[in-house]
Amino acid sequence: MPTPTDAVVLSSTGPSSVLARSAPHRTARSTESSPATRDEHADSSRAIPAYRSPSSEDRIVRIFSVTFRAVAGERRLIAGKIIARQPSSTPDSALMAAASVTCSPANDIPGAGATENVLRGRTSTLTPRFVYVAPRTGTVTCAALASGLRPRPVSRGYASSNVWVVDSGSYLSVSAPLGSWARTVDTDATSRVVEDRGSWTALSRIVRVRAGRSFQVVTDHKVTTCSSVGGSRDSSTGGREICAGHVSTRGSIARAIVTVVQLADSGQACSAPQVITGSRKVTPMVHHAMLAVRGVVTVDRSAACGDRFRIRSSLRHDGGAAFAVHAPSERATVLPR
Repeated sequence: MPTPTDAVVLSSTGPSSVLARSAPHRTARSTESSPATRDEHADSSRAIPAYRSPSSEDRIVRIFSVTFRAVAGERRLIAGKIIARQPSSTPDSALMAAASVTCSPANDIPGAGATENVLRGRTSTLTPRFVYVAPRTGTVTCAALASGLRPRPVSRGYASSNVWVVDSGSYLSVSAPLGSWARTVDTDATSRVVEDRGSWTALSRIVRVRAGRSFQVVTDHKVTTCSSVGGSRDSSTGGREICAGHVSTRGSIARAIVTVVQLADSGQACSAPQVITGSRKVTPMVHHAMLAVRGVVTVDRSAACGDRFRIRSSLRHDGGAAFAVHAPSERATVLPR
């Protein structure tokens, strides 16, 4: 089964209450800004229950946490790598694994999440990430949280045996301070179904990037193949399951296409578009999947070009069943190389 790691580049280029009641944090020592740091040691347990009620607070487990000092306006990349393993002994054939990263005090981007169904005896890698901007000078606590659900419950065996595990190699990392132009942008669009070789631009933003010769763009997308009606609603759909009327069990091939155009001061394009792309097949068993693409953008230093870039992130249907694009999970992150 494919995993949601960064796709091949084909171009030329939580809740504060959960934080408060969890285990002690690991703190990087510094009188001003702390250096980069990483936590690989679970705060309490690596076993994530999938059998508890969706409304139960106990279903959310804080896996990792890092505390550091930051200066107001400082930017850090907060990134999790959560390797979700479903034991071969679970009664259910698939469990939903969800992971998120969040920081307190919060800023305009509250965090990032990733969700995928993990199959019995297999693993999936979840990579939630975002650029955190410190709202004030002081101590910041960031955490990686995990939870699970049972998308296809069976009656045999003990329900409490449906647990997925955070495997070795997982971590939460906080980068060293980044430049003032590094950022994560999201979208206020409403989730949509894409089908029949169509495409949809989920995110389009103009950002100012004061890089030298090049910079990185990373985009994260959550898609759901319309193998069933359920599982296709989110916070943007008003309670509607948007796969209704589009159900097929063929699985979906989703392609992410990220187009970056450098602009002149007039707002017109001043150089050729640079395209980053990657694809993934989402089977009915996996159902929910993350698709991430990463690429390097070259900066045109000629007098005709300015320091603004238009980033367009689109999802294209490349075959199989229709799929839902979950707009609340759309992220584009701009980083130094």
